[in-house]
Amino acid sequence: MKLKSVFAKARNAMQSNYFRSTDARREPENEDRTVKVYVNVELLRVIAYVNFFIMVICTLFFTRYLVKPRLEDGPDESGSTCGPFDGNMGFRVDPPVLPGEGFDVITQSHLVRAFGYNNICANWDYSPSREITAMIYPIFEYALLIYLFFDFIQVYVYYRKGWVSKLYFRIFKVAIFFMILLTSWFRMIFVVIAYEDLSGHTAGFFGFQLTMIITAVMNITFIIDTKTEFRWLGGRKGTLIAAYTYLALQLAISPLKLVLTSYIVFGGEAASWSTNKIGSVFVGEFVDDIWFVCNAVIPLFIAILRFMSEPPLKVSIDCPVVPWSGEEPLGKGPQSGEDNDAKSDEHNEVDPLTAHA
Repeated sequence: MKLKSVFAKARNAMQSNYFRSTDARREPENEDRTVKVYVNVELLRVIAYVNFFIMVICTLFFTRYLVKPRLEDGPDESGSTCGPFDGNMGFRVDPPVLPGEGFDVITQSHLVRAFGYNNICANWDYSPSREITAMIYPIFEYALLIYLFFDFIQVYVYYRKGWVSKLYFRIFKVAIFFMILLTSWFRMIFVVIAYEDLSGHTAGFFGFQLTMIITAVMNITFIIDTKTEFRWLGGRKGTLIAAYTYLALQLAISPLKLVLTSYIVFGGEAASWSTNKIGSVFVGEFVDDIWFVCNAVIPLFIAILRFMSEPPLKVSIDCPVVPWSGEEPLGKGPQSGEDNDAKSDEHNEVDPLTAHA
């Protein structure tokens, strides 16, 4: 408390010696104006998810045309076991991969050797795809972080207006910290190389999975808590059925996915039961595919639905005036005390983006 008081006194002292010349008051009559920005929060989520798919599509191209030929050719120095040519667990694939030999990234990658199948990470595990993808990744990371920030602002506004419950707001207030943190840490998949440290590499992906799950669950719970209804889904009843069906899918698949990933992060290898097969598909591969649909594909369509249906946030940005030097300040501006027509007009205006017919 004492430190805060010292800081406040220092700040007040600095502010008391800060002025702008009256020459800067080029249009005093406009000093009550503000900047209004309309932000559709779910549009930001659509952009983030679309950017993720753009990144994934790029990695497919990189793997096919840059990584695959390089790995099949083998090391630059014949017989070298450096980097991906270490031959680690090469006996688990057919034909086996020996140290110092080239291999097929589609059927003989380090993930195929460890799990029996490739997941999405295999597309950026090897150079030069890893480095190029790391440069593309920010279009997804920054978009998702911006979305999470404005999603919190929207939830806070709804809470202040009484449109969401106190319980939902409190849970979101705690969850948002971890979602932002884990989204930022996802970049570690480009730092910790999969074929050198599988546990460390997967840890970044584990945080990303947790963020995607929390985001999807909190988003659909928002629809339930705000008592949203879509008439084309059958009104309130149909909306609840759709929302609870999706939550049931999440409850069924996401814990399995997190358990499978935890085995790798904390145990260094895949769970033994994940290498069993359901028909011709590995259990782990089946869980991966269903989880991806539930946490990347379906949420994109939900975000599009909400973006097309919900009004945007209206953000009003203003900058307070500072003391003027040189002469007495003119009798206008936000501190003049006058009733300003601009304020009256702003109060009475009808926002075309938020008004409903």
